[in-house]
Amino acid sequence: MKRLLLVFTLLILVLPMTDMTEAQDTAVSLREFAAQNNIYIGAAAWTQHLDVPEHSEILGREFNMLTPEHEAKFCMISSARGEYDFGRVDELVEFAEAHDMAIHGHTLIWHSCSPDWVENGNFTRDEAIEVLKEHITTVVSRYKGRIKYWDVVNEVFDGAELRDTVWLRTIGPEYIEMAYQFAHEADPDALLLYNDYGAEGINDKSDAIYAMAQDFVNRGIPLNGIGLQSHFDLGGINFASIAENVARIGELGLEVQFTEVDIKYLGDTDEDILRRQARDYYHLMEVCLDADNCTAFIVWGVSDQFTWLRSPDYFNNPTVQPLLFSDDYQAKPAYFALMDILMRRVGATSILSDDAIAAILNDPVAEVALPDATFTDPNQLAPDSVPGVAYYAPMGVTITLDGDLSDWGNVPRVTVDKGTLDGPGAESYEFAVAVDDTNLYFMANVTDPNVMFGEFGAGDWYQTDSVEFYINATGNLAAASYEPGVVQIGILAENATQPAAPLYGGGSSDTITVSIAAVETETGYIIEASVPLVSDIWNITPEHMGVLGFQTHLNGSSGSGRDAKFIWSAADTQDQSWTNPSLFGQLIFWDKNQ
Repeated sequence: MKRLLLVFTLLILVLPMTDMTEAQDTAVSLREFAAQNNIYIGAAAWTQHLDVPEHSEILGREFNMLTPEHEAKFCMISSARGEYDFGRVDELVEFAEAHDMAIHGHTLIWHSCSPDWVENGNFTRDEAIEVLKEHITTVVSRYKGRIKYWDVVNEVFDGAELRDTVWLRTIGPEYIEMAYQFAHEADPDALLLYNDYGAEGINDKSDAIYAMAQDFVNRGIPLNGIGLQSHFDLGGINFASIAENVARIGELGLEVQFTEVDIKYLGDTDEDILRRQARDYYHLMEVCLDADNCTAFIVWGVSDQFTWLRSPDYFNNPTVQPLLFSDDYQAKPAYFALMDILMRRVGATSILSDDAIAAILNDPVAEVALPDATFTDPNQLAPDSVPGVAYYAPMGVTITLDGDLSDWGNVPRVTVDKGTLDGPGAESYEFAVAVDDTNLYFMANVTDPNVMFGEFGAGDWYQTDSVEFYINATGNLAAASYEPGVVQIGILAENATQPAAPLYGGGSSDTITVSIAAVETETGYIIEASVPLVSDIWNITPEHMGVLGFQTHLNGSSGSGRDAKFIWSAADTQDQSWTNPSLFGQLIFWDKNQ
């Protein structure tokens, strides 16, 4: 097998032929240049994959750190108290040592993988502490001096609160620091991490983790770093927020590792998906290399064929390709993007030309040419919408928020019935937008035969029946991250049951005043909402053909979380408007007197 065989059409398009030849024939590896950048480049592995020659060859050649993906967890190695089977862990450790790879132990304590004898043990507090100590001491002592890093506890936070686990119930929150003390006693030289998902950037969860870490540091609890799992959605990564979080962790004197990196998406894989995925990998590695305390970048597998994300239990795209190597072990654009930044950072001549990496990192500039305004109904107060691209909002229309749609009269309405999830939680919705001298008004008339009320709290509003609308009033429609003047507003159907206490959420929604009216109908529910034109974050002056960034979504649930998702903007094919406003469409003001 050629070392860097290019089979993806995308790279054929973006790489000159000379670059392709060099990429094929140059004997370079990710681990070589990761080491020169003083970081580990790692991959998760299962023992059965070591029997696949190409898999083990790439794992040993390209990576200088190995993480047991699942086989070192408590439930996998212990069938009864005091009984352990380390065969598979030993095999992975021996492979790593034979290939001069550091080992990232994963994980000592995780709520989703406690043995049945622990979960159903009915231990007293003192007995549970002894079980915890026995397990950690047994495992860490066995690999003392061989496993450099351990994820001691994994995913103990559910949002900003401690997760309900057998350890929390029997011991109390002290079990977390006890676990670190026990691990340190078993191997004083091992570096001990806390590992979690959904806390890569600044949010309530990462704030809670930071507070715990700060407390541990202040009290001398042996915590050495934080693992940021980094299971990301394509185009949904707030790199600036992640960098801010990495920096504040560094100020505590702690390492950061990106521990379980993969980048998923919905739908079929095409050239642009692979290019955008490569760009996300590049910028995430850029965050790591820019931070003195980032010590590892670990991908959650080697080949796409074995990714956990192809299981319907975890994701709903059975052909997703979230990793660096394809099903047949060919290097993907994401691999070359990582190689490029690692090489350039140490002054080496990259295997990609400047034009080739620019083609990966830069979106093609697409000018949106709107057709001439048309009126399907001559009584309309504004032109027809351009599907998925532009909505014309009539000016000088005053709306009363009361759930009665009669005052929306001749305001054009748009029906949306497609998106990223087509489950039974909703059928479709129509929306309209209007503006007067003081407010911008949004209306959604939802068709949903089974509206869910009270299913989730306000913090999980997007998992239940709700509508969303988005505004970008910054004047920069190409803005790719949220900044003052960009707002996501998600409004729960449950507002129909408690009108005195508006329920809404969304990115930066707390920076703007939102007024809401909601009513249940025979076919679903209606949401009316308004936001002021003048506020602390924007000053919108409607004028004929003036433009704002705009988007709207519908979330539908049939009782167990969101199973329907409809999206208006044609640019948002992955449900990423919540983090990337460049995917919005346009809201164009229309003077109805023109």
